[in-house]
Amino acid sequence: MATAEAAYRDNLSSRYLNLAAGRAVADLVDGLRGDRPPVRVLELGAGIGGTTDDVTAALAGLPVEYHFTDVSTFFLDAAKRRFADYPWMRYEIVDMNADLENQPRYDIVIAANVLHNAYDIAVTLRQLRALLNPGGAVVIIETCHAHCAQLTSVHFLMSPREDQPHAGLTDVRAGTDRIFLTENEWRDQLLAAGLTPELVLPAGDHQVAALDQRVFIAVRGQE
Repeated sequence: MATAEAAYRDNLSSRYLNLAAGRAVADLVDGLRGDRPPVRVLELGAGIGGTTDDVTAALAGLPVEYHFTDVSTFFLDAAKRRFADYPWMRYEIVDMNADLENQPRYDIVIAANVLHNAYDIAVTLRQLRALLNPGGAVVIIETCHAHCAQLTSVHFLMSPREDQPHAGLTDVRAGTDRIFLTENEWRDQLLAAGLTPELVLPAGDHQVAALDQRVFIAVRGQE
């Protein structure tokens, strides 16, 4: 847990990104609450709850039903203890590569440092759009450039089991050894899936931008 917290919570970039994601989710909930209380929030691959910490703090007093999901009961059990004071939290095993088509509808989907695990980014984004209610949004945190320090370990982390395909085998990463999409590729993939990127943080001139991680807030239209 200590290693994961250092990577996803206790560093400059993560603190900025998680706070930005929390503020974005709270603003979205505030805008939707008049139409659909409680606002239903799904977090995919929530892991140690690094992003969840800042999101739940920002949601204090707002009408939400929050579904904390991961592929590991280890993280779910830890989250139940960590977020025990939030009666509107629910916990469930969800594998985004297998379970999205069977999920109920949500108003907001949070995916922090998890979508690069998708077997096919385009397919996963289309599935996310399909489970969003009209006017809903995705809030995504992703690395947009693989640094050498990450490349020494991320391919081991991403190694599939014998019965699973490798992430990116059939999407924009096909034919390369890349795990992460660039910022422009994320924008293009979101638009192609019917999700309009309304805000990307940090902006290019921000000091944290040099660390090559971004928050994407993309909205499904009201149609």
